[in-house]
Amino acid sequence: MKFPQTPEDIENEILISSEKAQNFGDLRIRQFIKILLLIKDQEIIVEGIIRIFENTNNFLAQEFAGKVLEEINPKTHKDLKEVLTRTTKEWNVSVEQLPIWLQINYGLPKLQEVLEEHDALKLDPNKIRTIRYWLNLRQTIV
Repeated sequence: MKFPQTPEDIENEILISSEKAQNFGDLRIRQFIKILLLIKDQEIIVEGIIRIFENTNNFLAQEFAGKVLEEINPKTHKDLKEVLTRTTKEWNVSVEQLPIWLQINYGLPKLQEVLEEHDALKLDPNKIRTIRYWLNLRQTIV
């Protein structure tokens, strides 16, 4: 396991950890999280995590990405609409850490505001309902 310097490195390490989980359980991802704690530029971590949710529907890889979000809680200045658009298409709705991290990072008012725009953003309404479910939110009735 090498020290990650790019989002691609983070994505690859999470994918490798999910592939090796049958033999090692979550040991590898727990070790990787300790390494990620040393990264100063959290945007690299965030982009690597987004790439997992964007590029694979592998549940275990997404679960490990969620574990990283939960343990590290990396901060980002990325546009919330962009993050939702990129992550929700392949997101496995059982990975509750993603919506929780979105709420923590962007704040509930901003998240609710953007969720209301899901039609304009062409986001899957079922996934938006699931985000609301995980965060105990009710949809605003207009």
